[in-house]
Amino acid sequence: MKDNTIKRGGKMKKIFQLGMLVFIGLMGFFVLQPSIAFGQTFVRDDAGVLSQETIKQIDALNKEGFQSLTGAPEYAVITIPSLDGQSIEERNLELFNEYGLGNPEDNNGLLFLFAIDDREFRLGYGDGLSYVFSELSEDDLVDEDAKDALRDEDYDTAILAASNEVYQRMKEADETIGLGTIYQDGKQMLAEKQAQEAEATKQMWFTIGKIVSGVLAAAAASLVGFISIRHLKTKRRFEEHLPLPKHLLEDSHFQQKDFLKWASNRKNYQRYHQYQTAKDCRQAFTQYVTSTYVPAKLTSVTGLSTADKRVIQHSLTNPAIGAYFSNLLMKKQTTVKHFGQVILTQHDTLKTYEAQLGREVTERMADYDLTDAVLPENLPLADAYRAEIAKQAKEEIRRRNEQGRYLAQLVTEKATYPEMVQAIPKEVSNVLAEVKTDALFQVDLKQVYQNHPDLANKLSSFDASDRAAVLNNARQEYDPHGMNMALFFVMMNNHVSHQEQVIADTQSSSNNFGGFSGGSSSGGGVSGSW
Repeated sequence: MKDNTIKRGGKMKKIFQLGMLVFIGLMGFFVLQPSIAFGQTFVRDDAGVLSQETIKQIDALNKEGFQSLTGAPEYAVITIPSLDGQSIEERNLELFNEYGLGNPEDNNGLLFLFAIDDREFRLGYGDGLSYVFSELSEDDLVDEDAKDALRDEDYDTAILAASNEVYQRMKEADETIGLGTIYQDGKQMLAEKQAQEAEATKQMWFTIGKIVSGVLAAAAASLVGFISIRHLKTKRRFEEHLPLPKHLLEDSHFQQKDFLKWASNRKNYQRYHQYQTAKDCRQAFTQYVTSTYVPAKLTSVTGLSTADKRVIQHSLTNPAIGAYFSNLLMKKQTTVKHFGQVILTQHDTLKTYEAQLGREVTERMADYDLTDAVLPENLPLADAYRAEIAKQAKEEIRRRNEQGRYLAQLVTEKATYPEMVQAIPKEVSNVLAEVKTDALFQVDLKQVYQNHPDLANKLSSFDASDRAAVLNNARQEYDPHGMNMALFFVMMNNHVSHQEQVIADTQSSSNNFGGFSGGSSSGGGVSGSW
């Protein structure tokens, strides 16, 4: 019995050891496979602008689309809040090589970077894909519909559409030429293609040279070389929709070539919809006049202090004032100096107006009735409510004045000063209506913080953007008419918990981003803006 037990024990030990060897072997097999790791994501949403559904769709597009193409190219999307002084090209290349997109043999990685605050994007690609993407323009990848979505802050729609466009370009290349051929011979193919195009262009100009005089041919070649198509389109659109007046063109501080250079800049060209309408042209002209022409012109204006000039320039950033001034300037009905004097005169007047509005707020708060504004059990906080309402109302009045809202009424002659003074009660009522709910919210929030310091500590541990998200969402749900302190706490706690989950999901996505195959050497990119 003892011998049999020993034999069985030895046999079981061998089976166990064999099983472990098989297990280790299988683990080695799976670990060494070049397949995508479980849970890996191809999206790093640092700007926090994409929904989880969109991230899942881009991941699926990569795994089911890009990975099924020859060479299993790797495609990634990164959103960042800001470039922080870098160019979009520098940041894209830096990230591309940091993560090593694409396999090193083919260098077939793709990285679409979106810088939200800078309103710029760039598709970077490994040099194995230069043949596919090097001759594309920004509009080939991000069309006007996608740019409109970006301008509307519908980033899900825009970035998903751009990702699908990149995939379709890759799929078409694989089906027609074959990505394997492109990886291997793409550089040579591209060089041959460009040489053929250069030869065709040379032959075209040779033919033109024989048809027209040598002088005209040289002039035409010079024009093509120095004036871009975008520059020509811009010039023609302004000639069609908003011809620049002679008196302005003769002004030494307004150089037509400088204006057209500014207007045909890629960012401005896209921002003003390629100047397709008179409205687009007027908006661009106003922006150039207020941001470039006026500062230059003010340098030659005498009798104004540096502070006065700053006031004039700041006032013109108000859209209504800027548009009104540029319209008068086009018609030769004003000058920078004259309009600046008008602004300064009215600006001083409005200091008194702001003080009058503030006094009206103080008088209103003395007997401001909150009976219908809050629950009866919250009325003991009435003095705190009134103080916060008055504080926010005066801040809103100051903000409106700084933004030029009151100045715009006077400068554009929509109202006279006596008319504005007469309308002070109405203006204060509008301001109070705008700030009241938020003021009540702030007082209730402070009360809940006092009763639940753990909630306050948890919220203070969030970064500024996450904290703002919680408070903005809570404000939208807040109902002072039907929400006591207990319900207010439950609401706040729910929003904090929700944001904690959002943070965890984002962190998980960021942690799972990576694990690419080690490609490098970006072959270039396609940059654009919206």
